[in-house]
Amino acid sequence: MDSGFVIEVAFKALWMAFVLSGPVLISLLIVGLVIGIIQAATSVNESSVAFIPKLVVIAVVMLIAGPVSLAIFVDYLREVIQELPEILR
Repeated sequence: MDSGFVIEVAFKALWMAFVLSGPVLISLLIVGLVIGIIQAATSVNESSVAFIPKLVVIAVVMLIAGPVSLAIFVDYLREVIQELPEILR
């Protein structure tokens, strides 16, 4: 197993982590920014005001992006399993 192959496998794993976590993190970033602006404008600094919308957004994003993310992850896992003989050499 050469170093190029190890780098390729590590890059694929990091890319998969980025692809799977991207939609949730981006949506939480946007919601957190909007909630922060609203809290700054209204001077309401209650932590539950920020928590509930984020929880709802996570649920909605997971319902929408979950099946697509699962399909992408299954394809990635299938590739890794098919490459196992080459990895173990």
